Amino acid sequence: MNNKNNIDVAVVENPGAAAVPSRQPLTGLLGLALVVLVSWAAIGSVSAGFFATWATFFLVCCVPPQIVLAMVWRNQYPGWLNGLGQPWRGLAQLALTLLAAALIASLVFVTQAQQVGPPTPFTLMYVIFCVLVTFWLVLVWECWPLAALVRQPLTLGLGILVVAYLLGYGLFSLLFDFSALAGAPFYLDRLDPHGALPALEILAFSVTTVAVTFACLLLGFWPVSRISGQPWAGLARSVWVLLVSAALYFAGTRGLGIEPVPFMARGAIALLFGVLVPLLMFEGQLFAGRPGRGVLQLLVAIVAGALLSSLYWALAPWLSGPLDSGAPGYAREFWLASALLALTFPLLVVLSQFLDFWPLRRR
Repeated sequence: MNNKNNIDVAVVENPGAAAVPSRQPLTGLLGLALVVLVSWAAIGSVSAGFFATWATFFLVCCVPPQIVLAMVWRNQYPGWLNGLGQPWRGLAQLALTLLAAALIASLVFVTQAQQVGPPTPFTLMYVIFCVLVTFWLVLVWECWPLAALVRQPLTLGLGILVVAYLLGYGLFSLLFDFSALAGAPFYLDRLDPHGALPALEILAFSVTTVAVTFACLLLGFWPVSRISGQPWAGLARSVWVLLVSAALYFAGTRGLGIEPVPFMARGAIALLFGVLVPLLMFEGQLFAGRPGRGVLQLLVAIVAGALLSSLYWALAPWLSGPLDSGAPGYAREFWLASALLALTFPLLVVLSQFLDFWPLRRR
């Protein structure tokens, strides 16, 4: 299964391997503007409390199915999708995403959340962490070892989801400790896994690792790109990503004294979202054939991430009302994280991957 418009490591590492008929960067810029406007309209249409809880919870649950559809199945499975034109093909993939997300959200809410009210930070951090684990499985480890054992696409895709949530639950229980938040209204001791590290700290670092992973995609996973074949490539990439992430994280939080949540929201998430601009919206086609292409795309990503995150940050009070920033609640920081990664990111995938930029581009 190969698709010239997919979020695939191979495409990023080999920019000349697939020609994308487009009017880039115009198509990407128009698509980005459209998605941003739609996201603002969606955020402004609901209350801040609903967006921070139910909406974020469900939207985050949409991301792992999108990863499977776009990265694992490469927009070529189920097979009946190939017979559909746009926009029906994209709408069908969107329907599959929503169906899978509804099932995942229901299972998580019943089993992990164990509650009847709005999702608490326990539940939200768990599903966010499972998204991060899914990215690690697909981008860093290329679905190994499942990909070596399973050839049937349906089994592989569903297997990745199952492993992501089970492994995510195990690591979440092992690592996350919410004791520092014991005085918060949402806190329930029976839902606190009492892991090894402060919850906000490990969440911020985990997000940083995925931001670095996406940045590495633009660079073709240099300098470990020559190590191929699993599990060696996965091990090399893991060590490199963790080293770079640790250097950035500790330089920011310890060296510069930035708190973990602001570092995550204004730093790691801004970088991660910025990488999506050249990777998704410009389809990896910027600076084609030029020396240092990956570095140039990374610079575009850094600038785009800084500008877009600052724009969302400035508009937060207009879209959702007054939001306090900083400790103890970090409401504005978590709002920014949800706005960029829980809502705008899935919308970017829908437009660029599922709809293939329809109606901005017709084939």
